[in-house]
Amino acid sequence: MLWVSRAKYIEQVKDARSPKCKDIADRIGVVNSERIFLKNFPQKNPVTVFNPTLLVRGTVVHVYFRLILGYYKYVSAIARLDLSLEDFEQEYISFGHYPAELVIWPSTSQDIWGAEDPRVHYLNDKYVMTYTGRTYFYFSNVPTERTVPVVAITDDPYAFWDKVAWLTLPPDLRRKSIANKDTILLDGGDKIFVLHRPHLEDLPPSLWVGEISKDSLFGENVELHNELIENNRIVMLPAEFEKGLGWGAPPVRVGDDEYLLIIHARCIDEAYRATALLMKRDGDFLEIAGVTPYYIMEPKAMYEMVGDRPLVVFPCGAQRIDPNRLLISYGAADSFLAFAYLNINDILSEMKSIKV
Repeated sequence: MLWVSRAKYIEQVKDARSPKCKDIADRIGVVNSERIFLKNFPQKNPVTVFNPTLLVRGTVVHVYFRLILGYYKYVSAIARLDLSLEDFEQEYISFGHYPAELVIWPSTSQDIWGAEDPRVHYLNDKYVMTYTGRTYFYFSNVPTERTVPVVAITDDPYAFWDKVAWLTLPPDLRRKSIANKDTILLDGGDKIFVLHRPHLEDLPPSLWVGEISKDSLFGENVELHNELIENNRIVMLPAEFEKGLGWGAPPVRVGDDEYLLIIHARCIDEAYRATALLMKRDGDFLEIAGVTPYYIMEPKAMYEMVGDRPLVVFPCGAQRIDPNRLLISYGAADSFLAFAYLNINDILSEMKSIKV
């Protein structure tokens, strides 16, 4: 097995958790594919839509989501639709019909077989999207790097997104990497922290933190290039009741250098559940400072239990809309765009502290 640096508190995080769930998510509603029509594509409706992220600007909520246009190869693209906060407050979203437009689609060897599961961040005065690209290896017999994180940037959420980088591991790890997904970015001052989820041949999907250069990502006239994720550390491994972990929504700042993150787990019963972490920047490192001792969300609504992939809640977006409330977006059963509220104080009050 390849040696990868591991945080000293990994076993402490495992011991703090149990397979129980205290579901505290207040469901708001869902949007299905039949109520979305595409403005810039000849096929009026997607076949299915799921795994949305969101960006709140004033009263406008931009929702970026994964869509499937056909089941033959299950190739994904990413589209945007625009909602309002009033749609959520009045729980209108389960009934409204919405125009959407494709904003990211397969165009390179790094995403030729699909662009999946976007996360949107505001970083370094830019809007930044990270998504999973299905590479040209995806359907091959080569079990290497079938997916990679791709980064796209724009100055205007209504405008075109420029693909600027795909992210890879150092050579010794890259040779063992089957896939890398669920990537989000966090400003680290003179660098960018990369929260990513490699799947190696001899290691289950786990939570890693690495680094990339800020200048090479945000410099002038940056063109699509390969960016090496360096200084990697594993900060969280699956518990004995889980098959894998993945980063979920982008970080939400809750204090000085403290961030709340909603993550997901694939459990041994094959259900996808969500839990929460408190992370803190400690010098040059990003560390886990707290974890909820149980899951905070699990499939329970019918639209979370029945679909292309049953028993899935898959958070990809979260943003504070008032001092104590998060609006989250998540994929439900790989078939719906779903939304809920979470109470920040409720989550933080349940956190078990982790000693770094």
